[in-house]
Amino acid sequence: MSLYLKYRPQDFKSVVGQDHAVATIQNALRHGSLTHAYLFSGPRGTGKTSLARIIAKALNCLNFGDEAEPCNECEICDGINKGRLVDLIEIDAASNRGIDEIRELREKIVFSPSQARTKVYIIDEVHMLTKEAFNALLKTLEEPPEHAYFILATTEAHKIPETIISRCQQFNFKRIGVGDIVKRLQDIALEENVKADEEALNLMAKIANGGLRDAIGLFEQMTMNGEIKYDKVAENLGLSGTVLIEKFFQYLLQRQPTKAIEVINQINAQGHSLQQFTSEVIAFLREQMLINIGNSQEVQTIIGFIDIFSNAKLQITQALIPQLPLEIAVIRACQFDINPEQEKPTVGIPLSGASEEKKKKETVGTRDLASEEKNKKEEKTKITNATGEKVELDLEKIKENWQRIIDHIDTPFIRMSFMDGEPVKFEEGSLHLAFTSSTLMDKIAKASNQAVVQKAFESIFGMRINLKLEVKKVTLTPAKKKEEKNDEPSVIEMAKEVFGMSNE
Repeated sequence: MSLYLKYRPQDFKSVVGQDHAVATIQNALRHGSLTHAYLFSGPRGTGKTSLARIIAKALNCLNFGDEAEPCNECEICDGINKGRLVDLIEIDAASNRGIDEIRELREKIVFSPSQARTKVYIIDEVHMLTKEAFNALLKTLEEPPEHAYFILATTEAHKIPETIISRCQQFNFKRIGVGDIVKRLQDIALEENVKADEEALNLMAKIANGGLRDAIGLFEQMTMNGEIKYDKVAENLGLSGTVLIEKFFQYLLQRQPTKAIEVINQINAQGHSLQQFTSEVIAFLREQMLINIGNSQEVQTIIGFIDIFSNAKLQITQALIPQLPLEIAVIRACQFDINPEQEKPTVGIPLSGASEEKKKKETVGTRDLASEEKNKKEEKTKITNATGEKVELDLEKIKENWQRIIDHIDTPFIRMSFMDGEPVKFEEGSLHLAFTSSTLMDKIAKASNQAVVQKAFESIFGMRINLKLEVKKVTLTPAKKKEEKNDEPSVIEMAKEVFGMSNE
């Protein structure tokens, strides 16, 4: 028996994520006021037919009491659980969609139940019925026999005639939350004696997209080795992984198209779906957009990226070279600028023939870090920590703990912007950070973002540290002469640079 059938909800309290429907139906059962026709609509795998079967048990349970729960022990409940009760009629409208089947239903519905108190008709995918079949069903719903109850289930409620909907009490089943799915999978893992990483279960819950049935199906697929690991799940599902997506996003922010395209080539070489990768990128961008909803500039940049990659996703299946739309999207994203009148950040590609004015712009904010000999002989600085103790801290100690500091920055967007910085000097309680990108430096320069970074330092060293932000000096290599107006590379020039094409 598959795990989904084994762990299918057998009573109301076992139904996950549909509390609004369960509470209303249980209350109606207690007061004996259950409607004769229900319409359950919502995504697949959210418990529509499972709840319908539980209602059938509750209506006919021999031990039904004040708790408004079927006992699952009496003859009727056992018959429904094993699919043997003749008074529970389940109809698949996808394969029984014609008027003849509904006419047969109308002819038999007048007969009294043979075993139970009531007859319950569950019609799954009811939207598949023909127009004539709906008309025939309507006549039955208008004046149903006292002993008959109808529960219609569908994933596409908009295809059902209004005349049918108006005669039913409708419940819209929502997608089940990731947390609820993970909790259910953990319970199943415990019952099945399967070791499962919470991170892996969380990934499966997200992939299931609100469908508990799909999540349990994935869980069963991954339990073949008796253990469920995140990396194995990601590999089997052809997913790229959060780390790779974050790295890809960082390359976009740093305007490094060559490295971003290397990630795409890596994904393609491993046989993973480029469409799936693009979907993951878009989902990640959406998360960043929601996290940074208060920062208009960051949000506008992310929205620009989402638009670019959404268009690329539509083109992948039709492209002669599948990765080409993504490569073009990367180049466009690296050129994207919501403030074109402002200076654009360094793109990581050598600029040839740049003017002296351009060189000055590249060194703005730099304080001759390379020429200061005292950087090489960094003196230890004594700082008072939160407990009032004098703590010795120097640049070397900060560098040793650099990855820990990065990991302690809670906000992904701030963390990735901060990763562009390099610690170059520490004196008098101030840490000097040199950035390759002025855009990313400006993000960290915001007071609210600095506070997040300082909190990370405080959690590692137990003290607050002031930040001094600078832009790295850029050594420009002499190359072919270009006119001053062409200092900033165009999309075409970037593409030539990325793919190793000559301008000659």
